[in-house]
Amino acid sequence: MTFKEELTQHFKQFDSSPILFVGSGFSQRYIHLECWKNLLKRFADEIGENHVKLKALSGEDLSEYGQLLADSYSVKWWDTEGADAIQKEYEEHFTNPNSPLKVEISRYLKDSHKIISTEQLSSELEAELALIKTINIDGVITTNWDLLLEELFPKFTTFIGQDGILTGRSHGVAEIYKIHGCCSQPNSLILTSGDYELYRKKNPYLSSKLLTMFIERPVIFLGYSFNDEHIAEILEDIVSCFPDKDLDFLRDKLLFVEWDTLCEEPEISNSIIHKKIPVKHVRTASYYDLFSVLSETKKRIPAHLFRIIKDELYELVLTDDPKGQLYVKDAADVNANSLPTEFVVGYGAISLVKKAESLADQGLVGLKRIDLIREVVFNTDKYIPSDIVTEVFPNLCKGNTRIPIFYFF
Repeated sequence: MTFKEELTQHFKQFDSSPILFVGSGFSQRYIHLECWKNLLKRFADEIGENHVKLKALSGEDLSEYGQLLADSYSVKWWDTEGADAIQKEYEEHFTNPNSPLKVEISRYLKDSHKIISTEQLSSELEAELALIKTINIDGVITTNWDLLLEELFPKFTTFIGQDGILTGRSHGVAEIYKIHGCCSQPNSLILTSGDYELYRKKNPYLSSKLLTMFIERPVIFLGYSFNDEHIAEILEDIVSCFPDKDLDFLRDKLLFVEWDTLCEEPEISNSIIHKKIPVKHVRTASYYDLFSVLSETKKRIPAHLFRIIKDELYELVLTDDPKGQLYVKDAADVNANSLPTEFVVGYGAISLVKKAESLADQGLVGLKRIDLIREVVFNTDKYIPSDIVTEVFPNLCKGNTRIPIFYFF
């Protein structure tokens, strides 16, 4: 069995589509952004801070490094060239001592995703990017701050930070969860040791949200290393809810993809990360086969459309007012005997829904020649022409009946 066949078989065991859990390696791959360590070094150099000194004082703890750098920015940045203009443009975002560094990082990241359309990428990466835009997933969780994922999944709804997830209306599908903040909201960035302390205090709600996702759907980790401390912390919070004897439940749910340039052929195996968490481990030098498998699994309802329907139905249940977005038919008007074998939600213009109802009342297959003649003579606009052509004509034409074919083309 080939790698692609094995991966396809693996995903077939799930009723729901996967969720991507995306780390900094993803952005490094496609838009050449630095890892967190090198990003901090870049901004230390810009403010004239000694990178080696900050690394030593922080004990190589990047959140402590970030705190030391933010403290330096809070003193030095205001007198740097161009600071006045930035203050005017981002005035509302300067709310605390860490804001100068977070604003500068956000400005740097803001347009970084545009490299995918303005810079020549290798043919391999271009092929991967073309595929990822077509993959069928239910959502994305990320610790990244840049806007690449919003570029790739423009129809997904974005929730920023723990507060955004807590206060926003999440439906668990066609959504991007930026759990460490986003450059579109500079002060949301989880950057310093102080940020991480607050983040951990609010973590129980986030962990419960992620736990629900992990139970309901497979999760694919992309762009993380096996020893990433922050992912370890997130996973340990989640698996702490499971008795050790039940951890094998997660093995098929968690797919950890390791990018390895020395891997000649992609492979998938069982493994353990962070000492006790069972995962499916994928080693590959390319994401192409993975994205190809995900793009070949078709959803009956596109994720973004399903989210819109869920949101409108939620609003209807909450307020009892469809606000012109939904056409609601009274239950008394529905003939239970005529209901199809599947429940159907119609989403679209009210006129189209009413047309569909008229067809449902009579049934397409039951239409006779006289019904079509009546439509031609009185031009009632009762039927959808394409439905007549595909559903009615094949039956009526078998009897060589003279019917007004051209009217419906």
